[in-house]
Amino acid sequence: MSYHTPVMLAECLEALSLGPDKTILDGTLGGGGHSASISEHLGPGGTLIGLDQDPDALDAAGKRLESAPCQVKLVRSNFENIEAALDELKITRVDGVLLDLGVSSYQLDTPGRGFAFRSQGPLDMRMNPETEESAAELLMRLSEKEIATILFEYGEENRSRRIAAEIVRARPLKTTEDLADAVRRAMPGGTRPGQVHPATKTFQAVRIAVNDELGVLERGLQASVNRLNPGGRLVVLSYHSLEDRIVKTTFNTLSGKREGSDFPDTAPLPEPTLTVLTKKPLGPTDDEVRRNPRARSARLRVAEKK
Repeated sequence: MSYHTPVMLAECLEALSLGPDKTILDGTLGGGGHSASISEHLGPGGTLIGLDQDPDALDAAGKRLESAPCQVKLVRSNFENIEAALDELKITRVDGVLLDLGVSSYQLDTPGRGFAFRSQGPLDMRMNPETEESAAELLMRLSEKEIATILFEYGEENRSRRIAAEIVRARPLKTTEDLADAVRRAMPGGTRPGQVHPATKTFQAVRIAVNDELGVLERGLQASVNRLNPGGRLVVLSYHSLEDRIVKTTFNTLSGKREGSDFPDTAPLPEPTLTVLTKKPLGPTDDEVRRNPRARSARLRVAEKK
């Protein structure tokens, strides 16, 4: 079971301001790549809490963290439920939260999970395989207009209407190949070498919709802030502009900035709860991108609880 190399690992470790006896929560555990390194800085008096909604990820991470030098507590949960997970563990506050919003290489490279257009598999895309609606079921249920809206808003796909019409014409779509073929038929020409695959934006949009990723992110960011100790760090890795915009807006809002926040011009600003430590998002080094091309779109933002 192969999970991706942890992205911007050194930068994440520094941003979390790790030290002995701290309690750190990894809200997107995956295969435990970031957490394994985090645990080395916590010592026997520290605690690492790992959350993931994917049972395969929890299994892989549990094995990787068996010899961790700190206490390890793993919970099967989506990170939007951080507060409930901490209540279950009888832990009130934590000293740091890491959220890596990328889809794991294991999920992308496992045909049976249905995330990727480059391999044939069922059209699934559920990060939690026990949730009710797969991608195939979602695309069967929605109207052509609703599908076009998802493709435009979540995939920033300019040909959303044409693709949505082709998806509806081709229904039922059962496999990743069915969806990729529908996108190809809606495109005016073929794909030239070096071009981004024409189905990239559509697969991103459908995956976001299936997993309510943007809603989960908004709720998870607020829950993380709620449970941070004063001086605790919130470290977020995002991989596309929709995610990064939500992180930036949330950080601006909770730090009391009117510009780039959710506050209307006439509304009084509340007492800030965060200090933003990254004026602009940090990106991976050129060397990391050469070693791990999937890191190239990563953007790291960091804030500290007041």
